Amino acid sequence: MTKSSADDPPDADRSDRDAARASMLARHRLIEAIIRNNEAQLRNDSARGGAEIELHCALRDSKLPDAGTEATAEVERMTARLRQLRDEHERLVAEREWLNASLLEFDAGPQGGGHNHRTGNA
Repeated sequence: MTKSSADDPPDADRSDRDAARASMLARHRLIEAIIRNNEAQLRNDSARGGAEIELHCALRDSKLPDAGTEATAEVERMTARLRQLRDEHERLVAEREWLNASLLEFDAGPQGGGHNHRTGNA
């Protein structure tokens, strides 16, 4: 006896599974973006810490009696670098907040896990 078409899942079940799979993949992409943002924030934190130390050293060196224009230029470079890193930090924090809000909305929405929708036998 051959397998009948009655054994095949109905088209509605198949489209539900396809929609659930697409939803799962979209949520996975959001989580991957959050992970990348976390990594970028850690790198930024480290770079800012190093830039702060370098700025303090440059400030110290610029106050030495024999400090020249190069010492002042170094303070300016390090101040600009630290400003750039702080701006990047603010951008990363805003991005993280958006990603977190997006994930919460996704999970609460009809495509996310905000409801328990099951198909098939269980």
